[in-house]
Amino acid sequence: MNNIEVNSVESVILFVLYICLQDGKISDEELNELAVEFPLLEKLYFDIYGEYVHHDFEETVASVIKKLNPIEKFITNKISKFEKDTFDRLITDPKIQDIALLESRHAAAVDGFHDFECAKYDYWTKRWS
Repeated sequence: MNNIEVNSVESVILFVLYICLQDGKISDEELNELAVEFPLLEKLYFDIYGEYVHHDFEETVASVIKKLNPIEKFITNKISKFEKDTFDRLITDPKIQDIALLESRHAAAVDGFHDFECAKYDYWTKRWS
């Protein structure tokens, strides 16, 4: 996680995939939804920071997925200290937090918003509000 910039597009993607992973897998439907919204994510980043950063979607997602290993650190029944530390450090801007929550809900809900996904989503919604 050390090579992901704070409040970056990669940090948002990591959060989205983390929420999607809570049911034990990241489905093709979830990845497709993220792919559809990826240009919007880049545009929002530009609108907030005034900096356009182009990413290759497949390359970025593949790189971020590697950072989710071992997945056991990310799919605990209760929010772990590791999860809190990771996302509190990587996503600090309230605008980026809102985008991460919005994108994660869209992606996770596309194949059904599993109870575990919903629980982690709800936790972060409360923590970041």
